[in-house]
Amino acid sequence: MSTSAFARAARLPRGGGGPQRVALQVAGGLLVAAFAALIVLYAVRGTSLKGVAVAIVALGSVWFLTTRKPQLALAVFVLYLGLLDGYLKLASGSSVVTFVRDAFLFSLVIGLLVRAAVTRQRLPVPPLAGYLVAFTVIVFVEFANPHAGTLAHSVAGARQHLEFVPLFFLTFAFVRTTRALRGFCVLLAVIAAANGIVGWIQFRETPQQFAAWGPGYSERVLGTGAFAGAGRTAAVGATGSATRPFGLGSDAGDGGLFAMVALCGIFALAAFSRRLRYQLFAVAMAVLALVAIVTSQGRTDVLGSIISVLAFAALTLRSGSRTKSLSGLVLIVVVGAFVVSGVVAAAGSGGLRYAGLGPSSLLNTTSTARGPSIANIPLNMIHYPFGVGLGTAGPASGTSGQSAFQANTSLDTETEFSFLTIETGVPGMAVLTAFLIVLISIGFKRVSQEPDAEARILLAALIAPLTAIFVQFFISALTPSVPLGPYLFAAGGIVAYWLIELPAARARETAQVLPPVLTPGAAVPAIAVPSSTA
Repeated sequence: MSTSAFARAARLPRGGGGPQRVALQVAGGLLVAAFAALIVLYAVRGTSLKGVAVAIVALGSVWFLTTRKPQLALAVFVLYLGLLDGYLKLASGSSVVTFVRDAFLFSLVIGLLVRAAVTRQRLPVPPLAGYLVAFTVIVFVEFANPHAGTLAHSVAGARQHLEFVPLFFLTFAFVRTTRALRGFCVLLAVIAAANGIVGWIQFRETPQQFAAWGPGYSERVLGTGAFAGAGRTAAVGATGSATRPFGLGSDAGDGGLFAMVALCGIFALAAFSRRLRYQLFAVAMAVLALVAIVTSQGRTDVLGSIISVLAFAALTLRSGSRTKSLSGLVLIVVVGAFVVSGVVAAAGSGGLRYAGLGPSSLLNTTSTARGPSIANIPLNMIHYPFGVGLGTAGPASGTSGQSAFQANTSLDTETEFSFLTIETGVPGMAVLTAFLIVLISIGFKRVSQEPDAEARILLAALIAPLTAIFVQFFISALTPSVPLGPYLFAAGGIVAYWLIELPAARARETAQVLPPVLTPGAAVPAIAVPSSTA
């Protein structure tokens, strides 16, 4: 199957210089790592390294802009989101750090577009892109909302909705082989494992120890500054409190969310691992991912993981990969039993917040925690059908330039449905929700038709978390934050290629190979017979 024009435009030229080019790519990756170290030093030592940190960011952006290895750049960006983005933001105490991910991502996209223009490559429009184009148009229409704030504030509001949309086009263009699918799952597994390690460390610390990680951690853990009265701690006994680990994310429970989207991929890796070292790798990743989920202290993380696993089981059973998928599930269940028992033992009495997860109390817990917000979903649609302007809620709400209406009106945006309605109106909410529902529907209908057994189970592993994301639309606003926001668009690009574009291309190739079918009664074409010679 030929690659897309996007991929052809980024292809390395043939000829010599291979080792040198590889060395340059490695050097580029090291620059990104160096940037991370320097930005932390800047946070600790003051302004003396500010110029150096900015220079490193600029060099990293140049590498993303000029690299001829877009697959490597995409992998580096995914690792940056999962391992560095949240930690650097909180360790430095500066929200400006979040713009680094935009600089890297959009540098990569701009570089690809420029090379495509120079080589005169026509870029195809991926299937399902219409949903995202429509959503983008709706977001920009909100600039004219009568309740919108200043232009700069609306730009900040648009950023939180659109910054991860390019991932849809990048995964569509570059995650096109079984090896690429496997690599994507490995990246998610590594990120989940790292979050498990960090989550365990944070889980074992007191709130005061955890707050010492940096200014951003201090505000959130102790409930100061912008987070006054909303400290990320859990009550223990009558007077004590315990930490609610962030992992490497930017808020409580984020480490568990990283593991939630990776868990089924680890199942798939375990199911298709034939060599001992790969099986040991899968077991290690499974242990650490489960640690990340359990120590996250997030009920939604646990519920989301359960929903993902159930969806994965349903997808693999439908696709006929029963033996392999069940072997992976059995492996993780056995490992999970030991992990959970170990974490509970380490927590002691009252250290975990999972009392509301029992079958008898689950509905009551959900009703108590999110019942009023769920009830406000239709009310927001009725009262604010066209939204009240960008940046009313979400991360952008803290930027200056809000209108008087936005600043003085108390709105419930706890759920994703209400968040999208308040920000983009009912049209924006409907389009993005429909995009997610279509991805899930296509996944369940077509994943069983993929002929390659390993690709089939890997696709099932990447589609399954989308079901948990849909359920979490009723619980929290998740699209503007890492990891669920970028995962939604990245998984969307994979579904668009593997379950829509690729089957259509295969059907076209089959139609060209097969001979025409004669209808009953049609004349048989004459066949010329060469005359014999003496």
